[in-house]
Amino acid sequence: MNSNAEFKAKMIERHRPAFNLWLRVHEMLEELVIKPRALQSAYSRALDLFFIEAFKSHGSLYSLCVMGHGEDAATIARRLLEIAFQVGYLCLEDQNREKRGELYLAYFWHNAKEIIKLNIPEDRRQWWEKHYDLHKDLLPLRPSGDPLQNWSGLSFAAMAERIGLKDTYETDYRFLSNVAHCSARGLLLDKVDGTIQITSDTLVDELLVYGTKYVLAVTLYWNEHFALSDSTKVSELRAEAVGFDFEAV
Repeated sequence: MNSNAEFKAKMIERHRPAFNLWLRVHEMLEELVIKPRALQSAYSRALDLFFIEAFKSHGSLYSLCVMGHGEDAATIARRLLEIAFQVGYLCLEDQNREKRGELYLAYFWHNAKEIIKLNIPEDRRQWWEKHYDLHKDLLPLRPSGDPLQNWSGLSFAAMAERIGLKDTYETDYRFLSNVAHCSARGLLLDKVDGTIQITSDTLVDELLVYGTKYVLAVTLYWNEHFALSDSTKVSELRAEAVGFDFEAV
Protein backbone atom coordinates (compact mmCIF):
# COMPACT_ATOMS: atom_id res chain seq x y z
CA MET A 1 0.00 0.00 0.00
CA ASN A 2 2.79 2.42 0.95
CA SER A 3 4.60 1.59 -2.28
CA ASN A 4 1.44 2.33 -4.27
CA ALA A 5 0.91 5.63 -2.48
CA GLU A 6 4.54 6.55 -3.08
CA PHE A 7 4.22 5.75 -6.78
CA LYS A 8 1.17 8.02 -7.09
CA ALA A 9 2.83 10.85 -5.16
CA LYS A 10 5.86 10.71 -7.42
CA MET A 11 3.66 10.61 -10.52
CA ILE A 12 1.84 13.77 -9.42
CA GLU A 13 5.08 15.53 -8.59
CA ARG A 14 6.64 14.72 -11.99
CA HIS A 15 3.57 16.07 -13.77
CA ARG A 16 2.34 18.69 -11.30
CA PRO A 17 1.45 21.47 -13.82
CA ALA A 18 -0.79 19.11 -15.81
CA PHE A 19 -2.41 17.63 -12.69
CA ASN A 20 -2.96 21.15 -11.32
CA LEU A 21 -4.71 22.22 -14.53
CA TRP A 22 -6.86 19.09 -14.44
CA LEU A 23 -7.76 19.76 -10.78
CA ARG A 24 -8.75 23.40 -11.25
CA VAL A 25 -10.99 22.50 -14.18
CA HIS A 26 -12.56 19.52 -12.43
CA GLU A 27 -13.31 21.55 -9.30
CA MET A 28 -15.16 24.03 -11.52
CA LEU A 29 -17.07 21.20 -13.20
CA GLU A 30 -18.03 19.69 -9.85
CA GLU A 31 -19.68 22.99 -8.91
CA LEU A 32 -21.48 23.29 -12.25
CA VAL A 33 -22.82 19.75 -12.58
CA ILE A 34 -24.93 20.02 -9.42
CA LYS A 35 -26.51 23.37 -10.28
CA PRO A 36 -30.22 23.25 -11.16
CA ARG A 37 -31.00 24.12 -14.78
CA ALA A 38 -34.05 24.26 -17.01
CA LEU A 39 -34.30 21.26 -19.34
CA GLN A 40 -37.40 22.20 -21.29
CA SER A 41 -36.25 21.37 -24.81
CA ALA A 42 -34.78 18.33 -26.51
CA TYR A 43 -31.70 20.38 -27.34
CA SER A 44 -31.09 21.38 -23.70
CA ARG A 45 -31.59 17.80 -22.47
CA ALA A 46 -29.22 16.35 -25.08
CA LEU A 47 -26.60 19.02 -24.39
CA ASP A 48 -26.86 18.41 -20.65
CA LEU A 49 -26.46 14.65 -21.05
CA PHE A 50 -23.30 15.19 -23.08
CA PHE A 51 -21.97 17.55 -20.41
CA ILE A 52 -22.63 15.06 -17.59
CA GLU A 53 -20.93 12.26 -19.49
CA ALA A 54 -17.94 14.49 -20.26
CA PHE A 55 -17.72 15.47 -16.58
CA LYS A 56 -17.57 11.80 -15.54
CA SER A 57 -14.96 10.90 -18.15
CA HIS A 58 -12.79 13.87 -17.19
CA GLY A 59 -12.91 12.69 -13.58
CA SER A 60 -11.69 9.23 -14.65
CA LEU A 61 -8.57 10.68 -16.28
CA TYR A 62 -7.01 11.49 -12.91
CA SER A 63 -7.27 7.97 -11.49
CA LEU A 64 -5.88 6.36 -14.64
CA CYS A 65 -3.03 8.82 -15.12
CA VAL A 66 -1.93 8.77 -11.49
CA MET A 67 -1.68 4.95 -11.68
CA GLY A 68 0.32 5.09 -14.90
CA HIS A 69 -2.42 3.42 -16.96
CA GLY A 70 -1.79 5.54 -20.03
CA GLU A 71 -3.58 3.33 -22.55
CA ASP A 72 -6.79 3.42 -20.51
CA ALA A 73 -6.46 7.17 -20.00
CA ALA A 74 -6.07 7.58 -23.76
CA THR A 75 -9.26 5.57 -24.30
CA ILE A 76 -11.12 7.93 -21.96
CA ALA A 77 -9.57 10.92 -23.74
CA ARG A 78 -10.90 9.54 -27.02
CA ARG A 79 -14.38 9.34 -25.47
CA LEU A 80 -14.07 12.98 -24.41
CA LEU A 81 -13.07 13.95 -27.94
CA GLU A 82 -16.02 12.01 -29.37
CA ILE A 83 -18.34 13.87 -26.98
CA ALA A 84 -16.79 17.18 -28.05
CA PHE A 85 -17.31 16.34 -31.73
CA GLN A 86 -20.95 15.45 -31.08
CA VAL A 87 -21.62 18.57 -29.03
CA GLY A 88 -20.06 20.71 -31.76
CA TYR A 89 -22.37 19.10 -34.30
CA LEU A 90 -25.42 19.29 -32.01
CA CYS A 91 -24.83 23.04 -31.57
CA LEU A 92 -24.08 23.75 -35.22
CA GLU A 93 -26.63 26.12 -36.82
CA ASP A 94 -29.18 27.46 -34.34
CA GLN A 95 -32.15 26.48 -36.49
CA ASN A 96 -31.20 22.78 -36.44
CA ARG A 97 -30.37 22.39 -32.76
CA GLU A 98 -33.78 21.27 -31.53
CA LYS A 99 -34.18 18.69 -34.29
CA ARG A 100 -30.73 17.28 -33.59
CA GLY A 101 -31.54 17.12 -29.89
CA GLU A 102 -34.65 15.13 -30.71
CA LEU A 103 -32.67 12.74 -32.88
CA TYR A 104 -30.04 12.20 -30.21
CA LEU A 105 -32.59 11.47 -27.49
CA ALA A 106 -34.74 9.30 -29.76
CA TYR A 107 -31.79 7.11 -30.71
CA PHE A 108 -31.85 5.70 -27.16
CA TRP A 109 -35.18 4.04 -27.88
CA HIS A 110 -33.62 1.64 -30.36
CA ASN A 111 -32.76 -0.22 -27.15
CA ALA A 112 -36.44 -0.91 -26.58
CA LYS A 113 -36.75 -3.44 -29.40
CA GLU A 114 -34.07 -5.58 -27.78
CA ILE A 115 -35.29 -5.13 -24.21
CA ILE A 116 -38.86 -6.24 -24.93
CA LYS A 117 -37.48 -9.53 -26.25
CA LEU A 118 -36.09 -10.32 -22.80
CA ASN A 119 -37.89 -12.24 -20.10
CA ILE A 120 -39.07 -9.19 -18.15
CA PRO A 121 -42.25 -8.47 -16.17
CA GLU A 122 -45.24 -7.52 -18.30
CA ASP A 123 -45.53 -4.01 -16.83
CA ARG A 124 -41.94 -3.26 -17.82
CA ARG A 125 -42.52 -4.65 -21.29
CA GLN A 126 -45.55 -2.42 -21.73
CA TRP A 127 -43.57 0.62 -20.53
CA TRP A 128 -40.80 0.02 -23.11
CA GLU A 129 -43.33 -0.65 -25.89
CA LYS A 130 -45.24 2.52 -25.04
CA HIS A 131 -42.14 4.73 -25.13
CA TYR A 132 -40.83 3.07 -28.26
CA ASP A 133 -44.12 3.87 -30.00
CA LEU A 134 -43.90 7.48 -28.81
CA HIS A 135 -40.43 7.93 -30.32
CA LYS A 136 -40.29 5.59 -33.29
CA ASP A 137 -41.16 8.32 -35.82
CA LEU A 138 -37.98 10.14 -34.78
CA LEU A 139 -35.68 7.12 -34.94
CA PRO A 140 -33.02 7.54 -37.63
CA LEU A 141 -33.12 4.48 -39.93
CA ARG A 142 -31.36 3.12 -42.98
CA PRO A 143 -33.50 2.46 -46.08
CA SER A 144 -33.55 -1.19 -44.94
CA GLY A 145 -35.27 -0.15 -41.73
CA ASP A 146 -32.24 -0.93 -39.56
CA PRO A 147 -30.86 1.71 -37.18
CA LEU A 148 -28.18 4.06 -38.47
CA GLN A 149 -24.70 3.55 -37.05
CA ASN A 150 -25.29 6.50 -34.72
CA TRP A 151 -27.81 9.24 -34.02
CA SER A 152 -26.32 11.73 -36.49
CA GLY A 153 -25.82 9.35 -39.40
CA LEU A 154 -22.25 10.69 -39.69
CA SER A 155 -18.91 9.08 -38.98
CA PHE A 156 -16.68 10.93 -36.52
CA ALA A 157 -14.46 11.88 -39.46
CA ALA A 158 -17.41 13.43 -41.31
CA MET A 159 -18.69 15.10 -38.15
CA ALA A 160 -15.28 16.62 -37.41
CA GLU A 161 -15.10 17.98 -40.93
CA ARG A 162 -18.59 19.50 -40.64
CA ILE A 163 -17.58 21.45 -37.53
CA GLY A 164 -14.19 22.51 -38.86
CA LEU A 165 -12.05 20.09 -36.83
CA LYS A 166 -10.72 17.84 -39.57
CA ASP A 167 -7.11 18.41 -38.45
CA THR A 168 -8.02 17.46 -34.88
CA TYR A 169 -9.53 14.24 -36.16
CA GLU A 170 -6.49 13.41 -38.29
CA THR A 171 -4.02 13.99 -35.44
CA ASP A 172 -5.69 13.48 -32.05
CA TYR A 173 -8.45 11.03 -32.92
CA ARG A 174 -6.35 8.69 -35.07
CA PHE A 175 -3.68 8.46 -32.38
CA LEU A 176 -6.18 7.89 -29.56
CA SER A 177 -7.94 5.23 -31.63
CA ASN A 178 -4.66 3.35 -32.11
CA VAL A 179 -4.32 3.25 -28.33
CA ALA A 180 -7.97 2.32 -27.69
CA HIS A 181 -7.79 -0.53 -30.23
CA CYS A 182 -4.59 -1.87 -28.63
CA SER A 183 -2.70 -1.42 -31.86
CA ALA A 184 1.01 -2.11 -31.46
CA ARG A 185 1.53 1.55 -32.46
CA GLY A 186 -0.65 2.60 -29.54
CA LEU A 187 1.15 0.78 -26.73
CA LEU A 188 2.54 3.36 -24.30
CA LEU A 189 5.37 1.20 -23.01
CA ASP A 190 8.54 2.43 -21.37
CA LYS A 191 11.85 0.77 -20.47
CA VAL A 192 13.76 1.52 -17.28
CA ASP A 193 17.13 -0.11 -16.56
CA GLY A 194 16.48 -2.64 -19.31
CA THR A 195 13.04 -3.63 -17.97
CA ILE A 196 9.73 -3.00 -19.75
CA GLN A 197 7.40 -1.14 -17.39
CA ILE A 198 3.79 -2.27 -16.99
CA THR A 199 2.86 1.18 -15.72
CA SER A 200 4.37 4.31 -17.19
CA ASP A 201 4.04 8.07 -17.19
CA THR A 202 4.42 8.18 -20.97
CA LEU A 203 2.16 10.97 -22.30
CA VAL A 204 0.60 11.67 -18.89
CA ASP A 205 0.92 15.43 -19.45
CA GLU A 206 -0.61 15.20 -22.92
CA LEU A 207 -3.52 13.01 -21.84
CA LEU A 208 -4.42 15.19 -18.87
CA VAL A 209 -4.15 18.43 -20.84
CA TYR A 210 -5.83 17.28 -24.04
CA GLY A 211 -8.60 15.53 -22.12
CA THR A 212 -9.11 18.76 -20.18
CA LYS A 213 -9.15 20.74 -23.41
CA TYR A 214 -11.88 18.49 -24.81
CA VAL A 215 -14.08 18.77 -21.72
CA LEU A 216 -13.69 22.55 -21.74
CA ALA A 217 -14.87 22.65 -25.36
CA VAL A 218 -18.03 20.84 -24.23
CA THR A 219 -18.37 23.15 -21.22
CA LEU A 220 -18.17 26.28 -23.38
CA TYR A 221 -21.14 25.13 -25.46
CA TRP A 222 -23.04 23.99 -22.35
CA ASN A 223 -22.44 27.26 -20.52
CA GLU A 224 -23.35 29.30 -23.60
CA HIS A 225 -26.82 27.78 -23.30
CA PHE A 226 -27.30 27.49 -19.53
CA ALA A 227 -25.18 30.49 -18.42
CA LEU A 228 -24.34 28.99 -15.02
CA SER A 229 -20.67 29.91 -14.89
CA ASP A 230 -18.52 32.94 -15.54
CA SER A 231 -17.84 32.56 -19.26
CA THR A 232 -14.54 34.43 -18.88
CA LYS A 233 -13.26 31.84 -16.41
CA VAL A 234 -14.15 28.95 -18.73
CA SER A 235 -12.53 30.70 -21.69
CA GLU A 236 -9.38 31.46 -19.70
CA LEU A 237 -9.02 27.84 -18.61
CA ARG A 238 -9.56 26.73 -22.20
CA ALA A 239 -6.85 29.14 -23.40
CA GLU A 240 -4.51 27.83 -20.70
CA ALA A 241 -5.08 24.24 -21.83
CA VAL A 242 -4.60 25.14 -25.50
CA GLY A 243 -1.42 27.07 -24.72
CA PHE A 244 0.01 24.57 -22.23
CA ASP A 245 3.82 24.54 -22.46
CA PHE A 246 4.79 20.88 -22.69
CA GLU A 247 8.45 21.79 -23.11
CA ALA A 248 8.54 23.43 -19.69
CA VAL A 249 7.37 20.36 -17.75
